[in-house]
Amino acid sequence: MARAVILVTNYDPAYLRIWEHLVRREVARGSRPLVLDATPVSAVPPDSYHRRALALFRLEYPGHDLRPRMEGLGAEVRVLEVTGDGDTALDTAAEDELAISVQSALISYFRTDRADRAVRRIGRTAAALAREGRLIYRAITDLLTTEQGIDVVYVPNGRAPNQKLASMAATRLGIGTLHIEKGETPHGVYLQAYAPQERVQSQQAATPVLAGLDHAEVERIAQTWLDRRRPSKDSRNEFAALWTADAGLSRISEGGKVVGFFTSSQDEFQFLGPEWQLHDWEDQFVAFDRLLVDFEAAGFSCYLRVHPNLATKAHECFVRERDGIRWLADRHPGLDIIWHDAPANTYALLAQTDEVVVWDSTVGLEASAMGIPVRTVATSRYGMVADVREILSAEQVDREGLVRWEVDAHGALRFIAYLVKRDEQMDPEFQSWIPWHGRSPLGARVAAALASGGSPYIRDAVASIVDVYRHRSFSANWVALRRRR
Repeated sequence: MARAVILVTNYDPAYLRIWEHLVRREVARGSRPLVLDATPVSAVPPDSYHRRALALFRLEYPGHDLRPRMEGLGAEVRVLEVTGDGDTALDTAAEDELAISVQSALISYFRTDRADRAVRRIGRTAAALAREGRLIYRAITDLLTTEQGIDVVYVPNGRAPNQKLASMAATRLGIGTLHIEKGETPHGVYLQAYAPQERVQSQQAATPVLAGLDHAEVERIAQTWLDRRRPSKDSRNEFAALWTADAGLSRISEGGKVVGFFTSSQDEFQFLGPEWQLHDWEDQFVAFDRLLVDFEAAGFSCYLRVHPNLATKAHECFVRERDGIRWLADRHPGLDIIWHDAPANTYALLAQTDEVVVWDSTVGLEASAMGIPVRTVATSRYGMVADVREILSAEQVDREGLVRWEVDAHGALRFIAYLVKRDEQMDPEFQSWIPWHGRSPLGARVAAALASGGSPYIRDAVASIVDVYRHRSFSANWVALRRRR
């Protein structure tokens, strides 16, 4: 009988719900899945609530009942057995992949584009992540070579070292890997043979995923997704809560042509592999500077919308980004800067915008879906499907200029519909994995703060909350606090 291995790498309640869905999925196909709990070798805390803090308040942590619940559904549950030495190097190809994934993880955990390993806690985390990756690679290899009948391994995402090396081990043995991630819809789960950050493969999959859907159905699905991104009490856009309908729009010139530049989180894509690094620009500010020269010469009114997630960055990263924005403003005195904590509604801005320039952010996809010409100055996850132009060097700007085109908005709508349709839907009636009911008790809120962002250290978890407030104005913080009530 064919079996599946479901690799559990964290106890986040949303992922626990996904693990349960996968168990039910496998049992339905006649398999007895093996749930492999790898959290005991985790280099960073696997929980979204600090366990010791919960214990002080006499609360259980999500996932404390993993074994009985999964076994009750028909799964076998094992704790990953560590074999070999986590400090002994793997082969060159595996070590190369490990190095990329360690750096990618450090950028996420420490919220910065420059994770300095000379800082003791960052260096220690890097070493621990590398050890974990090697241990999991060897453990998965041993399991798959000794256990009979395993035909698939479910691996979360595929970006972090434990995920990347588990996937590599399975692939080298000819066993299929299915990557999982939180989905685009409330009850959706990403479930594909390619990792979500695989830029080329994911775009190539849009056509088969949407096969059989007509033009109208594609647009209906995409419009529902777009509507969920806009400000509302049910919005899936975490930044929309700070926006008002028209704040900041009066500063944009009326009657003339308008181009909007939208910053992105460049750090998120720095270590996702070579297919993301095709640009020649030093950074987004250098790219924006070059394009601003041409747009200003063509008579456009120009604004820069700073991404709201700038507030979430580590302070030293925030300062660097802020300095880059100020450098750009000094070089272009007519550039209207709309800061990350301004209440301007991005979608209302787009409604008054004739052209858009982004690094690679999702707003470029949304603008293209509105029929606005979009230029990305880095490779994007949607550029092969949506009708956008990738401008990857100054030489390309010199060669092509600012030729406007009639946008085929259906390309962007197709990619959005693909994001939705590639998800598999979970049963919304699953019992929650959170051990308490209703509003989170005080102890749970304290424990969540001490584990914020999956940070390896409490100091970084607390800093991730404090930094958001120190990086926004008093008025923005006041609005955020009032709307959290």
